[in-house]
Formats: sequence, C-alpha cells, structure tokens
Amino acid sequence: MERPARIGILGGGGILGAHLPAYRQLGAACEVVVVAEPEPARHAAIRQLAGCDVPIVADYHEVLARPDVDGVDIILPHHLHLPATLAAAAAGKHVITEKVMARNIAECDQMIAACDAAGVTLTVCHDRRYHGEWQALKGIVETGWLGDIFFWKLDHNQDVVIPPSSWAHWRDGIGGGCIMSCLTHQIDALRWYGGEVARVTCLTAVRPERMQGEFAGVVVGQMASGALAELSINWWTRSHQGANRLWYEMVQVCGSSGEAYRVDGRGTFVRIHDRDNQAARERFGEAVCDGFVAVPAGDWGGHQRCLAEWVKLLRGEPAAILTSGRECRGTVEVAEAAYRSVETGQTVALPLDPQPWNPSGMPANLRGLTAARQPDYHIDHGATRDR
Repeated sequence: MERPARIGILGGGGILGAHLPAYRQLGAACEVVVVAEPEPARHAAIRQLAGCDVPIVADYHEVLARPDVDGVDIILPHHLHLPATLAAAAAGKHVITEKVMARNIAECDQMIAACDAAGVTLTVCHDRRYHGEWQALKGIVETGWLGDIFFWKLDHNQDVVIPPSSWAHWRDGIGGGCIMSCLTHQIDALRWYGGEVARVTCLTAVRPERMQGEFAGVVVGQMASGALAELSINWWTRSHQGANRLWYEMVQVCGSSGEAYRVDGRGTFVRIHDRDNQAARERFGEAVCDGFVAVPAGDWGGHQRCLAEWVKLLRGEPAAILTSGRECRGTVEVAEAAYRSVETGQTVALPLDPQPWNPSGMPANLRGLTAARQPDYHIDHGATRDR
C-alpha cells in the first residue's frame, strides 16, 4: 500500500490521548480520517489531538459506511466492543479494539467468527506486550537463564471511584469489575511470559458505593507448566503515588537459577543465582550474580508500538502482531474463570465452556452508544509511562 492507511476511531474517551499521538508519530504511514463521538463536550479535546480538519460524527455507523476507511480503532465502553466489532466486520473494516477484548469468551468467539467470515483482521490493544520494559522482561525469560520457573507475582494498584452515572460502574458495562477491566493487563502478560493457565482460585471485595463489581481481587493460579501465579488488583489505594510510593504495576518471576522483575518507573532487573552462567555474566557483568542489575529496555510505550504494528498490518507490510483476537481470548478466559471461582467458591479448571452474558441491571440509558459519554475511569493512565 503506497498511500497512508486510513483509520476511523470509534469513541473519544480518555484513552484517545494514547492512541492519537501514536498515530501522529507514524507520519505519512497512516491518516485518521474520522472520529465518532456523540458527546459535544469532548469535541474540543478531540480536535486538539486530531486536528481541526478531522471530522467528528455522532454515530459510529457513519464511520463504517465510509469507503475511505481501511480499519477502525474501537475505544468504546467494554459492552460495546462486541456490537461495534460485528458491525465493523460486516462493513469489511479491519478491527483493533482496546482491551479488554470483550466481557466473556462467548462474546470473544462471536467477534472472532464475524471477522473470520468477513475476511478482516481482529487485533486487541493489550499494550503491555508491546512496551519496551515489559518486552525486556520477556527477553530475559526466553534466555532460559532463570532455570525452572516456579513462581509469578503480578500486581496492579490504582485509586478508582466510579459513579453510577458511568458505564464503568456497572458489571454489565465493564464486564464484571476491576479484574476484567485492568487485572487483564497482568493476566495477559502472565500468559505471554509463562504460557497458559491451568486452574485458578479467586477472592474479591465489593463495596457498592465504589462500583457494582469488585474493586479488589486476588487470583491464585497454577500454570500448565506447573508454576504458581499470584495476581492482585487494588482500586482503593494510593500506594502508587508520591515520592515514597510503592508501584502502579509490578511483575516478578522466580526460577531455580535466577529471578527478574519489572516495576513501573524503575525499570526491568535480573539476578542470576548460577555463577557458572558465563553468558549472563558476559552480558550483565559479574554483579549479576551478587544482586539485581538493570536490563536495557527499548524506550517506547505499549500503545505506540502496538498501533504502529497494526498500521503495518493495514498496509500489507510484515507486522509483529502479538495480540490477535484468538490470542487475547485466552486472557478473557482466565478472568472469566476467576469470576466463576468466586461464584462457586471452588477452584476452576480451564478451558471453560462458553456461556452467554448474564445481565445484572445496568440502567437502560447507559446501554447504548451514549454510554460513551460517561466519565472516563482510567484516571491513572499516565502511570503506564506510555511515551
């Protein structure tokens, strides 16, 4: 493709602040030709990001009807990912959707089937797989220098209060609670680093004044490899803020011959326990066997790299797509298994049998496209250090 890839964006919420700058950095490789956003109050901010020449329409179906759109970037509320993807596939548009892919695997399966039938691609913007520091940790794991990996720990900390006027307050809108919404970052990274999850047990905490679903949760799992995994999310903490802060996100991996971790704002580090590992000592120096040393990482953000690869895909160029719809279905499956564990009080084995979404009473005025008008809840998006 010699001309720019032409992109339509469905939704004008806060995450647009990560997507539009990423497209601008690609220069002549792509062009955002239209944005769909029904709330006029957001239009000024969209124009500041996209430029005054990019038209803004109220109904995303207007974007899908345009013959000059090659692919659509769906950044709508979670419960709209399915209908928007089905409509985009029917219109012959390639799709990238923000995480989380959908509310359960039954919806994921419908999205995959629709895109397959239409001959279009389906990509999910699980941005952590594309971030330089997260990729640096992946590189360490793949060396095999950590030996037999037996333990993973992944944390996510934020302070999030979601009012009932927002789609994200409701289980039907967000897909459950904080586990499906944001712990899926950690679930997706865990699967990328360590392979598939075999079984999970989950406990959650719910306070209706904060949101209908859980605001905190702990997931304990066992990988198909036999390794143990502990994942936690807390949306009622400010431990990630201030000079003496803890962290927004952390990943730790322990093996029989070494260990490594990544903490936002600090970087990626490794320590090797095996002094006979000459390759590791040559790469990182003798100090790697006495303490943790920094691992060089690419200076790029996850959204930046993910959207760059998606644009290559639209242009028919070789693209390193790490998060296809089929791949990311497994991330939703682990989160859904965690919810089934809460419901049953038992450990749940994977794979799951798909089940239809069971509505739980989101107000009717939030179910349609106008739900995109509600306040954003990714209040700490900047903490991802998306450059």
